[in-house]
Amino acid sequence: MAAITLGAAVVRAAFGVWFGDAKLVSEVGGSAIDLAAQKLTSERERRRLQRVRDETADLVADRVQPLVEREFGDLPEHERRAAVDAVRDTFEAATLTEDDLFKQDLDAGYLDRYLRSQDPDRTARAGLGDGGVRLYDLVLRECSAYTIEVARTLPGAGIAGLAELLRRDRQIIDDVAEVLARLPERRGVEDFERDYRQLVANRLDRVEFFGATLSESSRRYPLSVAYLSLTAREAVEGAAPVERVLARSDRIFVRGQAGIGKTTLLHWIAVRAARDADGGAVPFFLPLRRYATATLPAPEDFLNEVGRHIAEEMPPGWVQRQLRTRGGAIVLVDGVDELAEERRDEVRRWLRDLIDAFPHARYVVTSRPAAAPHDWLDNDGFLPAELEPMTPAQVRIFVGRWHEAMRSGCRTEPDRDEVTEQERRLLAALDQHRHLRQLAGYPLLCALLCALHRDRRGQLPGNRMELYEVALHMLLERRDRERRIDARPALGRTEQTLLLCDLAYWLIRNGWSDAARADAVGRIAAKLRAMPQVTAAPDQVYRVLLERSGLLREQVAERVDFVHRSFQEYLAAKQAVDEGDFGVLTAHAHLPAWHEVVVMAAGHASASARDTLLYGLLDRGAADTDRTHRDLLRLIALACLETSPERGPELEAAIRKATVNLLPPRTEAAAMALGRAGPFALDLLIAAPVPPNEYARVLTVKAAAATADPAALPLLARLGGDSRLAVVDALTQAWPRFDPDDYARIVLRDSPLRAGELVVDDRGLLPTLRHLRRLRYLTVSSLDLEPVDLGFVRDLTSLRHLSVSNCADAGPLASCALDSLRVTSASRTLDLAPIARMPQLTQLDVRGEVSNGQLLAELDLSILGMEAGPFYRTGTLEWPRLRRLSLYRAGDMAPLAQVRLPRLTRLDLTVEGMGTTLELPVAPALEHLCVHFGEPPDLSALAGTEVPMIELHHHGRDPLDLGPLAGVAGVIVNVYRRQARVLGENDLGEGSTVRSAWDDSPTTR
Repeated sequence: MAAITLGAAVVRAAFGVWFGDAKLVSEVGGSAIDLAAQKLTSERERRRLQRVRDETADLVADRVQPLVEREFGDLPEHERRAAVDAVRDTFEAATLTEDDLFKQDLDAGYLDRYLRSQDPDRTARAGLGDGGVRLYDLVLRECSAYTIEVARTLPGAGIAGLAELLRRDRQIIDDVAEVLARLPERRGVEDFERDYRQLVANRLDRVEFFGATLSESSRRYPLSVAYLSLTAREAVEGAAPVERVLARSDRIFVRGQAGIGKTTLLHWIAVRAARDADGGAVPFFLPLRRYATATLPAPEDFLNEVGRHIAEEMPPGWVQRQLRTRGGAIVLVDGVDELAEERRDEVRRWLRDLIDAFPHARYVVTSRPAAAPHDWLDNDGFLPAELEPMTPAQVRIFVGRWHEAMRSGCRTEPDRDEVTEQERRLLAALDQHRHLRQLAGYPLLCALLCALHRDRRGQLPGNRMELYEVALHMLLERRDRERRIDARPALGRTEQTLLLCDLAYWLIRNGWSDAARADAVGRIAAKLRAMPQVTAAPDQVYRVLLERSGLLREQVAERVDFVHRSFQEYLAAKQAVDEGDFGVLTAHAHLPAWHEVVVMAAGHASASARDTLLYGLLDRGAADTDRTHRDLLRLIALACLETSPERGPELEAAIRKATVNLLPPRTEAAAMALGRAGPFALDLLIAAPVPPNEYARVLTVKAAAATADPAALPLLARLGGDSRLAVVDALTQAWPRFDPDDYARIVLRDSPLRAGELVVDDRGLLPTLRHLRRLRYLTVSSLDLEPVDLGFVRDLTSLRHLSVSNCADAGPLASCALDSLRVTSASRTLDLAPIARMPQLTQLDVRGEVSNGQLLAELDLSILGMEAGPFYRTGTLEWPRLRRLSLYRAGDMAPLAQVRLPRLTRLDLTVEGMGTTLELPVAPALEHLCVHFGEPPDLSALAGTEVPMIELHHHGRDPLDLGPLAGVAGVIVNVYRRQARVLGENDLGEGSTVRSAWDDSPTTR
């Protein structure tokens, strides 16, 4: 009972802090929940609030009771009850404010001290003995932690937060249970590690965005919701999820370009380690930028960044003890590049001293590549790894998790719905615009896109030029300034932009993707002659641009290039316009490296200069005798309209007229021109309306497929539901040009195919078929000698009919819900036992040697095809349900005469051997007999048959004597070789026909 009342007191305190009402906070005792309830309008709402309070109090009590019994089981019952009641009284006597709590980084130790200061002599007034005082201390400290966790888990604050609490009461109670269960067990009153772990988890479990003007919710959000695992590459094992790379060594040196997520990765490692319920490594997060002008920290100073408010409580030598324990600590050193160049050797010596003193600890160090080569820490046993940009699939996941983090902070269902709609619209924008996809590969820039899109109510800047300007402002100035990183020499944004523009245009103009470092420094030196305000040496300026701008890198030693091609094109275009190089732009516009430079030059140019550029493109296109260049120049002019904030109606009309047949394409030539134009034209194709007629859609598919750009997939997906056969065929033919799994998942997912039918001759496509929801009929044609692995069939839940050649193992087919199966066995014998366990199978055709054929009698087959020998060896003499039987390679027909087929209506025989005597089964209902042969069999057994229709198919060259069938009516004979003579055709009965594949005039009786 004491634990229950204590739980209620803890919950009242947490609710008071959470609700944020001054009156509630000042009366955080028994009236707190009641005061909240007074703000509710209905009795039902009050009951729901009471239920949340009561169930949360029970969760706290369920944590307290085992703790008391485990740690103080030998204390008398009345003493235990008195100590727990005293903790309750301390909570009820205190007043709390949210500022008090959150200014201390959600610190349980601070709350414990604060509560004691509010009720200093509670243990004396409660008459507790020494054991009772120790129990009081333990439970008060533990409940302080519970208060923080409950307050953090409740949604929002104030009236809106209260409404949200009532709407999601069950989910919130479950969330509280989860966060309390995640807390490690306290190992005594002075369990400093427990308090530190909780503080690290709460402090670092958030992402803070620097460098852009954003709303508070977009600037800060929970890391544990938004985190995405990145890909890292190391020399030996190659690329893998970064968590897997981290597990390969106790010492990892992680390098990555600006904005790739290095700091976020370390935060994630710290939060996961801190929340390890099994007491894993204790994390120490050390951002080196905090020591730009200070001595690098000794172990006793490791808590200065996270935990400074509880550092005074730290037992002497505590950090050192964690570091000495094997696997007991993980040291997370962030940002070697954020210290001045002259101090980096000091960092390396500091790390070496730490490792020498504490070799059993784990270490993860991060840096931008420009500040430290990959082998910078090789001598200290570090495994170097490089973080890679996100793939398109990872970008979509990142966007989803970012918006989920936003939804987690919403107070109402309409607010959450709005965030969901913003997510959908942003993903659509990423599908449509290549410049967005280029930026989104880096988590920092992807988060910027998400935040700008959200803060502008689901709209990105209407012109990409504005978006680049915002991003460059963040990269070149605000981010470092807001993170208090002081680069030397100091370069303002204007100076950096001038230098970077010059470098970008210099590279483009010379047709270079990168340049030697010495040449780049020389270029900077030349530019600095006109910038007297910059007094630093050219090599120092180069170093700042390389390390701090986030735009340059030395991916190859001593050679520099731009990290983001899109920013290089933006900056180069600005320089070209500043230099008035419109003739140069027009002359080079047809070259792939200049496409986007020209498009963005139109955005940088003044109105009159823009007219000069665009009319120049149209004039050159009209005069160019090369049709490829002519179409390409017109497309570039059209693309320039997107970046041009101002253009005359006559100019726009001229561009639209010149491109009317190109978008959407109306001819094969136009489709090929779009395909050759490359990625920029794909954006135009995506922005164009989907054509309604079949031929135009086929051309659109061909144009998109010709780019082989994954960005074309969303466009092709818009056509994926078209059931017209020409469109279906064009889409399936484009499949091999893209990643097979992505194509199947995105484009063909809901395709009707050819009325549900598909033929696959590439085994690499088989695992991707699971994405095709409307696949009913599948034919797998194996074009190589390797047998087909049928494991993929298990995932094809909608498949009903399967035909596959070169199969060695039918095992994966057991229990599959197929209606029809056609299979050719490979060189070895095919076991039919798995097929006999297919409950819905009614049609089976199997070629080649088989075993366990006798089991087929257990199936409810209506159609069966087998080679004659295996069929006879089944030993089954009666097939009561078969309506159609096909026997292949039938040489000896005598066993067939013993088989009873009471419901058989059609029999197909492929006969081998000259003069083979035809024998028929006991089949009283037989209506149609079809016989194929290369060497004519003995037909005399058919002379007295009463089968209404007999078909003979002669595929060989030998003469066919129809004499035994003289007078037999309704015989149809097909001859496929010119050399084969037919004898006795005039003696056939009424209604008989002899056809020749090389003669259009059949003989009919």
